Amino acid sequence: MSKKNSNVLKNRNNELTSLLFGSPFKNKTKTTRSFSERVKTKQSTSEKNTEKPTINIKPNKQLTPAWFDEDDDDFEGITEDDQISQNQENTNEKNFEKTTNTKKKTKTLNGEKITINRNLAKTNEIKKPQRKWAKIKNKDKTKTNEDLLANQTSTSSSLLRLSKKLPKKMISLTKLKDLNWQSKNTSAITSVDFHPGGEICSVGSSDRTLRLFQCDGVKNTMLKKITFSDLPIKESKFCLNGEQIICAGDRQHMYIYDLRSDNVSKITQLMNKKIDQLKSFCVSDPLKLICLVDVSGSILMIDQRSKQWVKDLVPPMPAEAISFVPNTNKLISTGKSGEILVWDVRNRQCVDKFEDIGVMNSTSIAASGNLKYYATGSTSGVVTIWNAKKREPLKSLMNLTTNSNLLQFNHDSQMLMMASSEKKNALRFVHIPSFTVFSNFPDPQTYVNKVTSFNISNDSTKIVIGNNSGNVYLYRNVYYQKW
Repeated sequence: MSKKNSNVLKNRNNELTSLLFGSPFKNKTKTTRSFSERVKTKQSTSEKNTEKPTINIKPNKQLTPAWFDEDDDDFEGITEDDQISQNQENTNEKNFEKTTNTKKKTKTLNGEKITINRNLAKTNEIKKPQRKWAKIKNKDKTKTNEDLLANQTSTSSSLLRLSKKLPKKMISLTKLKDLNWQSKNTSAITSVDFHPGGEICSVGSSDRTLRLFQCDGVKNTMLKKITFSDLPIKESKFCLNGEQIICAGDRQHMYIYDLRSDNVSKITQLMNKKIDQLKSFCVSDPLKLICLVDVSGSILMIDQRSKQWVKDLVPPMPAEAISFVPNTNKLISTGKSGEILVWDVRNRQCVDKFEDIGVMNSTSIAASGNLKYYATGSTSGVVTIWNAKKREPLKSLMNLTTNSNLLQFNHDSQMLMMASSEKKNALRFVHIPSFTVFSNFPDPQTYVNKVTSFNISNDSTKIVIGNNSGNVYLYRNVYYQKW
């Protein structure tokens, strides 16, 4: 740009500034100017740097400021003392940054690099002394970071254990989205079972379908749906540590679904055993056994790996219900006589027997994980809790008035779940060891219809309830889980 054009542009900018804000050069000779005049000068200078040379504004009349503040004339600007104080503060900040940026040391803790600044800690102590009540009394100065972390972990674990002590009277359950909301069953839910990992739940139904759901409580995505054309499912259980699912019903054959290979196989030969009517069914992964009760009341033992018949256990009276005792080689059974038989599945013989004189026609049985309790249900609805070692009844619960055919202890034996499939909302939770029923579930707003199946996850964090309408309700137990 030529010198002549530059001067023309400068004159136009000065003219524009003078028209809009007044001339900035009027009081140039004065040593002190008002705040409003300094603002006008600054704005005119910025306009001078940003205006394009094509602007040519010639207003018809002189523009005046829209408002005027009388206090602007009293503003004297920044004094020399203020400037010295500001410079001193900036100098201190620079020295502080320079000091804190030295003597840094990097350490690795749990796979993460941590930079330790020793001068920063010292400077903070000087600028902001720590209060006496906030100081940590460390008597043993030889403790390392690993020791402190281990101590913290043990403390957290102890608090967690304390928080898992189930209180009496009231149980806190949170209703989540239905497990099978994406694909509702068309008939009654006959079996629900959690994968050992607790993230997947299988749902078997008399509509001949097996569904697998991701049990997260939010989406509950359906992962798989298998239809068996010739098998209305009565029981379905995970086996081989969750690698397979075995499905059985009132048929001569069973189906095995392999989760790894995504294949379905059919078992047709079990030494010509009649299983036209399946009464009870249970699985033990540690023992690698599947046990079921056939129409005659005998207990069939099947190897999980080969799916071959192993042995029959024949009780004196026909069995109606069976259950493995967790972490042992024992199986318990009960029947119409009301007596409880304890079987050693390795030796394949009955090792103990006791009976409840006041109860007949037992239809369900369960064993607690701490090996202290057995529970039996009867056609009258009475549920009896037994002392497993002393072989004596501890409590008879009469909260159910119809056949109490569903029983299950939770993983730490602090809760017993019981239900009857013959009456609506006939579902109760029992506190152990007080043997009292939680009074707040089901409440008047809870409607589960006729419960046909339920299951508690291995860590007691989730509970699924299936009913005769094809719904599978999912609940979270607040005392065991924080999602």
